[in-house]
Amino acid sequence: MFHFALLPWFKSGESGWFHYIIQNRYSGFGILMLYFVAFNLILKLKPPMFMNAAVVWLAGLYFYKFILYPPIPWTLLITYMMLWTIGTFLYISQDPKTFTEFRQPIVHTILAETKGFRIARLIVFTALPLLVGFATYDGLLPKFQEPVELRTVHPAPPATTRVHGKTYQLEGLTNPFRIDEQDNYKDSFPFLDADKQEYMKYVTEGGTVFFQNCHYCHGDQLNGLGMFSHVFNPTPANFVDPGTIAMLRESFLFWRVAKGGPGLPNESTPWSSAMPPWEEHLKTEEMWKVILFEYWYTGWHPRTFDDESSVKGGE
Repeated sequence: MFHFALLPWFKSGESGWFHYIIQNRYSGFGILMLYFVAFNLILKLKPPMFMNAAVVWLAGLYFYKFILYPPIPWTLLITYMMLWTIGTFLYISQDPKTFTEFRQPIVHTILAETKGFRIARLIVFTALPLLVGFATYDGLLPKFQEPVELRTVHPAPPATTRVHGKTYQLEGLTNPFRIDEQDNYKDSFPFLDADKQEYMKYVTEGGTVFFQNCHYCHGDQLNGLGMFSHVFNPTPANFVDPGTIAMLRESFLFWRVAKGGPGLPNESTPWSSAMPPWEEHLKTEEMWKVILFEYWYTGWHPRTFDDESSVKGGE
């Protein structure tokens, strides 16, 4: 009932304080968990340890598969569920009493000492080979991939984009923190020169945000080889490659960073992008500073507009 009736309502919230605090998927999941806890406390239920472990494990699976947004690749889902399974096992094996209680239904099913457990064993031992066989068949079944040429590497941006309640005209938009020529700071270093040079102060702040949020996918060296990069298709952008940010304007990067994968146009699907919409996590100035840092670190220069059409703000 929650998945088909209530979750769509929680996911349909518009922007605003009500959406960010109450009407969103994470609040809905939290309310569902609180309902389970309150239901057991009020009725003074004492479910067996095996059922407790099953509910905890399934709650984790439901969160990672249906609640977490944007959706994560199946390989990353397996990684998270392995960690969740280890945590669940530690929970049920915290002492000999709870672990013995957890093992009881499994042992009784295997030994089949009563008629009920004999039926349960028959069902389990029949279903397991069927499930394994189906999973193997589904994994080996050839999948026809869409032609690569359908995907646009650098999709055309919209004329305007709205970020944090402000509309930006992308044509002619420039980075408000690019206050000087970056080549003047080739021999400068973030943090060391942040207090001496205003430009390096902005680069340092952008680098701090990058290593707090972006390096997991784009890598410590901005080469697209972060610790999570190999589970994505396509892989995260390699900023060192001359075919990426060196060919783009900063306004394009601002749009892409703010809107992430969900903001891509149709021609970028079905592969799309796993990057989250960072406007939901970062301030506008933080996104601009990250872009400034990426260009300074790689040494590339953004494509620029004519001076007459360059502006530094939004409408």
